[in-house]
Amino acid sequence: MPPVARLFVVVHVACRYRLFSLLPRHPARPFLLFFQYLMPASWLGTGGLSEGDRLRLALERLGPIFIKFGQLMATRRDMLPPEWTEALARLQDDVTPFQGADARALVEAALPRPLDQVFADFDDVPLAAASVAQVHPATLPDGGEVVVKVLRPGIEERVERDLKVMDFGARVLERLWADTRFFHPVRVVRDYQHVIRAELDLEREARNSETMRRHFLFSPLLHIPAVHLELSSRRVMVSERIHGIPVNDIERIRAAGIDPRQLAERGVEIFFTQVFRHNFFHADMHPGNIFVNPEHPESPQYMAVDCAIAGRLSKQDLNVLGRMVLAVMREDYPALVDLVIRAGWARGPVDRHRFEQAVTELIEPVRGASLESLEFAPLILKLFDLARDYHIEAPVQYILLMKTLVHIEGLGRSIYPQLDIWTTGRPLLERWMMEEYGPTATARKLRNRLPEWTAQLPEMPDLLRDALENLRHQPQQQRETAQRFEDGQRRHRHTLLGGLGGLGLGGLAAGDALFAGGTSAPALAVAGAVLLIWAWRR
Repeated sequence: MPPVARLFVVVHVACRYRLFSLLPRHPARPFLLFFQYLMPASWLGTGGLSEGDRLRLALERLGPIFIKFGQLMATRRDMLPPEWTEALARLQDDVTPFQGADARALVEAALPRPLDQVFADFDDVPLAAASVAQVHPATLPDGGEVVVKVLRPGIEERVERDLKVMDFGARVLERLWADTRFFHPVRVVRDYQHVIRAELDLEREARNSETMRRHFLFSPLLHIPAVHLELSSRRVMVSERIHGIPVNDIERIRAAGIDPRQLAERGVEIFFTQVFRHNFFHADMHPGNIFVNPEHPESPQYMAVDCAIAGRLSKQDLNVLGRMVLAVMREDYPALVDLVIRAGWARGPVDRHRFEQAVTELIEPVRGASLESLEFAPLILKLFDLARDYHIEAPVQYILLMKTLVHIEGLGRSIYPQLDIWTTGRPLLERWMMEEYGPTATARKLRNRLPEWTAQLPEMPDLLRDALENLRHQPQQQRETAQRFEDGQRRHRHTLLGGLGGLGLGGLAAGDALFAGGTSAPALAVAGAVLLIWAWRR
């Protein structure tokens, strides 16, 4: 059961921004609209705003947890109309820092030793504040500079409270509106629960950071700050402090002598390396989490923080993704359509010919555009728009991946407007496909399986004989199964008829007792009871 007080607040805000007007047709919709317009808050002129702006303002009014949900939904163009997702993309997570003294007390409570023994200095003024946590600079006794990330007081309780309200609303929507079976609001909310709870577990973020750091430990492409695991816990994380240039500060990047083109192309290389080589990618690469190392301008290196949200694909999903991106780059649209259908993402029958034609009409004009206007991420988003029309829904890990790609290309083009993600990414992807599925990879897989097959070889004749025996007896088994099913159906029919007959005779006995003096009521009652007992015993 959701918290009633918070539920009332959510309903009030929904009425204030006329969100019930966004619901599809349903017998209950007129009642909800009537209820909405009974609320004086709905008279305040929000009806002149677009649907997307009303939704965005409502989420901002409901606070950080709903804002972060809206930011995630801004990437779900496979579910929501473009006008809604464009408005949700403008959501601002603007929060006030909490008191430094409170942060100091929370950090000290989580440390294994008193704070003044762990840090030579701890600054009560935060470097940054977000909806879930804030970051304070500190210095270790050996002079090493670190940052201390600490969760906001009471944030877990507020998150769980709002998640219960979201889950309740999603279940109501799914029960009332049949069309929501294509959008799965309950599953969407539960996917978000997984994402937001990952941000509340700083131990998990520390593990993600260390895993990603190992992947790029000696790489000139990306630096992940080292985490002091012995000082970190679920509520506090201590990590190396970095001094980089914010990735969206283009003037400082140019002033540092960094080649914009090389920097932008390295961002694309990092994305493809994380996804296809390590299968572990930073899924929250917005500008606030990405910096540029100014120490080696001749070999620009990115620096990434906040690895709480990380993505990993199954082997099958990774293979599907690689083939899909390669099909787009090679303009092989039938292969792209075949991959989507075979992946099992369609929630209903798909007209293959129409879908292929729509994909071709969407991609070909984009591929024919000039380099300056050729963008990969917007094309992916348009494909999600198209997928929504055909009730095709990608898994949540793909959504996180597309969100990351949108950030990567947006950052890359802000640094170097002529960035061509197609030309940069295709050789990397083809090299991965060759490593995974080329002749050498096939030979390696055969070599690895050879001992297992060799061990099973003596048993093959017995296995083959057993399989043939099973095939020979299968028709007889099928006939016996069909006969048992038919006998069971016949018994069920007799039981049903007997039960109905017993109830009917009982009803006649009652009617006879009431209206005909009851002359035949005992006999009817006995016959009905016998039939009911017979049916029950069967």
